[in-house]
Amino acid sequence: MKQIRSSAAERSCLAVTRRPTAPAPEPVDGRATRPRAALDGAGEIEIADRLYITAQRLATKLCVSVRTLARWNSRGIGPPKITIGKTILFDLAKLPEWLASREAQPVRNTRNR
Repeated sequence: MKQIRSSAAERSCLAVTRRPTAPAPEPVDGRATRPRAALDGAGEIEIADRLYITAQRLATKLCVSVRTLARWNSRGIGPPKITIGKTILFDLAKLPEWLASREAQPVRNTRNR
């Protein structure tokens, strides 16, 4: 019998988790250095104790395409975003609130039978 393995993208679908942050860099020549904000390989960045992710990473978490995210943003129904130059980032702390605002109630049939 063949075992079917799911991909990492499928397992992480809709799983919003925080990754541990990298340690601060060591001082060079006795001078204190500030950690720089840079995107890591996973498409995440932490600025001022807030975690931001790229459109690609968010699309993977929501199980939609990056194009769908762009379409939602053009219609004004997408998650709140921050644009820095050509880089689009999404604040993970605001994602649960956006998802709750998109929640729909079931439609009941009001026709008499």
